[in-house]
Amino acid sequence: MKVNHKFELFLFLVLLLPGLIRCTNDVQVEKGLELKEYTGFLKTPGIGFQTFFRFADEDLSFQSLPFSSGSAYFRWMWEEIEPQEGNYNWEFIDRHLERARDNGQTLEFRIMLEFPGAYEIGIPQWLVDKGVKLRKAHCENEDYYSPDLEDPVIKMHHEKLIRAVGNRYDGHPDLGSVDIGSVGLWGEWHEYCQPELMPDRAEREAIIDLYYESFPNTPLVALVDDKEAIAYAAAKGKSAWRGDCWGNYLPEGSGWNHHRDSYWPAHQLIPNAWENGPVALESCYTMKSWYSEGNAIEQIVNDAIVWHASLAHNKSDYIPEAFRKEVERLVMKLGFRLVLRKINYTDEIKSGSTVRISMEWENIGIAPPYRDHRIAFRLRDAAGQIQGVYISEQSIQGWLPGSVFVEILFALSADLDGGVYKLETGLVFHNAIDRLVPIAIDGRTKDGWYGVGNIELE
Repeated sequence: MKVNHKFELFLFLVLLLPGLIRCTNDVQVEKGLELKEYTGFLKTPGIGFQTFFRFADEDLSFQSLPFSSGSAYFRWMWEEIEPQEGNYNWEFIDRHLERARDNGQTLEFRIMLEFPGAYEIGIPQWLVDKGVKLRKAHCENEDYYSPDLEDPVIKMHHEKLIRAVGNRYDGHPDLGSVDIGSVGLWGEWHEYCQPELMPDRAEREAIIDLYYESFPNTPLVALVDDKEAIAYAAAKGKSAWRGDCWGNYLPEGSGWNHHRDSYWPAHQLIPNAWENGPVALESCYTMKSWYSEGNAIEQIVNDAIVWHASLAHNKSDYIPEAFRKEVERLVMKLGFRLVLRKINYTDEIKSGSTVRISMEWENIGIAPPYRDHRIAFRLRDAAGQIQGVYISEQSIQGWLPGSVFVEILFALSADLDGGVYKLETGLVFHNAIDRLVPIAIDGRTKDGWYGVGNIELE
């Protein structure tokens, strides 16, 4: 039998070609434009390297950095939120949310009741005047008064405060997360100078319940120093932990340190909590002290990656030049990073029909998205005008690192004229069309959408 070697070569190339395509860095599209992965830094609201007590346009430490901040972190005393009984300072919080939005950031915050040195009494004066129970205490070379959270009057008004804040701001598109604060020094859930000042376990669990009930649609972050509390909070399904002394890493035999003696035990206690809620890290003092102490920056960053951190910051202080490369490595990993690998759809269709769009995504970050961003589509006509915006029910919330395959039905309006339209996609917060998170592909429009092909309407 005569062998057709040309046919064999053709068949070999046909079988080999898909494998060759998959080995390239370009993302392949069956219908539409070729998508290409973007490998630079992204500014993603709600994750990444934070600014501290200021917003991105005020933070001089970011001016020399190649990445931006998608999150602004603040801590407030009770009296700042409720200066008079029942008179809440909503304008104060609203202004912070507006500033966060103006800077392409989300706001993260904690409410505190104790702050030795800055506040002798951390609760509002109107509450003190009710004769509530305060305990004289001493810490950090400072005298102060610690409120008794088991006092029924303090407990009642604290509950009213947290519920009021949650009722107004839960699920706000510019609110990234809320610390489960209130308890202990700086709201950190410890009284390390006088442990006997901590409320009992039942009361601590009741405060965790209070935050969960008040913020059902907002990611929550429990403070790491109370291990019973972080385990209880994580079991409720949407919180991990926050450490306020990241970088306190010392060689074996150098004494107690936060990484070995607090943060690793927390991670081992609730190893999968990061799948449901954020891990957040605040620099111990600032990286200037890390540098002077010779702390192992590579190991500090590795720990943050293994813990699946979504947020980190350096108290808005400058990053020593010797640490820049490692911090940049961390910033590329923090939180989620979604790449649209493939998209397939019918590109010739009648107006009023439904387009079936299949998509292959990959989360190459170290944590999932914790907020309800949804896949959306829109059409751009030949004149550049936007037509047919559609927000799907497909949320990216909870997408763990790895690949995700979805199929979405995009119903086209019967009022659309015939012609060729550009198909664009975006990740919008729930139904807030102007709150988008970036996708790690090229082709981003000025308003945060991405062209992924063309559709011809008959």
